[in-house]
Amino acid sequence: MKKQHTKKSWMALQALVLITVAGFAIVGLLSFKAIDRYADFWEQLGTSKQSGTNAIKESFLKGYFYYSGRNVRNILAGDRAAVAQDLLTYTKEYVNTEAFAKSYETHRQRTKPTEPAPVISADSVRRKFINDTKSGIESTEKFRKTTTDAGMKKAMEESLEVLKTSLKDYEDPNSETIKMAAMGEQLNYETRLKDYQQSLKEWEQKCPASIKLMIKARLQHLLTVTNGVDFNAQLTERFGKKVFVKKEYESKPAEWKMAFRAGKEVTTTVQAFARQWLQELQ
Repeated sequence: MKKQHTKKSWMALQALVLITVAGFAIVGLLSFKAIDRYADFWEQLGTSKQSGTNAIKESFLKGYFYYSGRNVRNILAGDRAAVAQDLLTYTKEYVNTEAFAKSYETHRQRTKPTEPAPVISADSVRRKFINDTKSGIESTEKFRKTTTDAGMKKAMEESLEVLKTSLKDYEDPNSETIKMAAMGEQLNYETRLKDYQQSLKEWEQKCPASIKLMIKARLQHLLTVTNGVDFNAQLTERFGKKVFVKKEYESKPAEWKMAFRAGKEVTTTVQAFARQWLQELQ
């Protein structure tokens, strides 16, 4: 049980540090080759650079933290704040590389909302209605001629009358049916355009063209969600799972809970690093 708790604490430590740059490296953190002097650091963690990279990849792509280092307990016996500092320093250096800039731009373009297709014109609506109705008449005629069932033949004849009446209506330049259908297409387009414009606005805020603005937003978000963490909060076990005694804490953001699990020492280290970084970005 103690070993499991220790591992969870380390997972929280690294996850909290990674939250500082959440979204920085959706693909970018997969390119550690440009910074090699951290080889000893990966060895200290008890993992290889590739394994560490894969762990970070899983964290960002799947929304949970995965860690497979062998030396978890040894590190926890030392200075966890120093480990957090190393991870943050590594990340800060990486996001200033050309490799990261290219990866970030690729991510931006891949996640950019797609503009809706142009509204369908009234003429196009009319042509579709006419073509679909003619196809319906053709297939109904064919079935009527081949069926030997009297009741079915009569039903097909009635269907043909309805289809032919509809076709006549659609071919009328003043058809109210076509006007209503075209109006519906226009309203549908306006709705899709409004949704697109809102999504584009959110995308521009989440993924600004400037990497500097993106970093500032991530750091500010981190400081906001980890502000006021109650490190003295009590836990209780419910259905085999540790939960907060104060129910309102269960609805706290994931980053808040990660900070709680990582502990005050690590959290204050991360927050101080984030504040200093923000000052440098001003």
